Amino acid sequence: MVGERPGSSGTAESTDSSESTDSDGQVLEFPETDHRQRLRRRRIGLITGISAAVLLGILVAVLYFSPLLALRTIQVSGTDLLPRAQAERLLQPLIGRPLPQVGTREVEELLAQEAAVDQVRVQAQPPSGIAVEITEHVPVAVVPRGQQATLYSASGQALAEASRDEAESRGLPVVSSVNDVQNPEVFSAITQVLGSLPADIRGQMVSASASTVDSVRLTLDDDRTVLWGNAEDAEAKVAVLRALMKAEADAEAPADEFDVSIPDQPVTR
Repeated sequence: MVGERPGSSGTAESTDSSESTDSDGQVLEFPETDHRQRLRRRRIGLITGISAAVLLGILVAVLYFSPLLALRTIQVSGTDLLPRAQAERLLQPLIGRPLPQVGTREVEELLAQEAAVDQVRVQAQPPSGIAVEITEHVPVAVVPRGQQATLYSASGQALAEASRDEAESRGLPVVSSVNDVQNPEVFSAITQVLGSLPADIRGQMVSASASTVDSVRLTLDDDRTVLWGNAEDAEAKVAVLRALMKAEADAEAPADEFDVSIPDQPVTR
């Protein structure tokens, strides 16, 4: 045929670098290059990762909405001012919800109306329970009202109501002056001072009063008084009061009053 090169069959030869043919027409495969191996492994890894992520997402979605993990039991601990039965009642709306949908935020929202609650810690107890640990605000003062009494925090917030006998059994200082209670600034100064006292010293206080925010006065269980002043420099005042009380314990004629309103210049009378 015109234009045909000698030995040419008229068919284009294969250009694939990874295979060829031998003299018998059989296909020969060449070893895969390192670059092609890396690309293949990368594709396999990518496909495997995507598949695993999809399966995990499906599993999470199933568990998140599954009635098999419906909440059935709520265990409450740490309550004192707030009755445990009351806390459990407030948390009842959570019963029946899938366990993965119940967390700290949901519990806090249901307990938000209870002033005594400071913090909550929620721990899942699969497959159908949670444990709720409640931390309450510390009461530092009692305001009696007839046969009832209100317990207050250091910030002046009412925490709980109790019978007068129950409130007194807690050994908290009493704020009974009508003027002290009705004046928000003065009452706040009193509760701040009481809240700044270490538990052992506060336990020796039977009452607290003030005519202004700078004249907080505390009465000890032995009828001696402490002129505290305002709520500032609490740490220094506590240290000075401890030293004065220790020194007066060995004195022949103990003082009736400790004035720590200016901690750098304490006075005993």
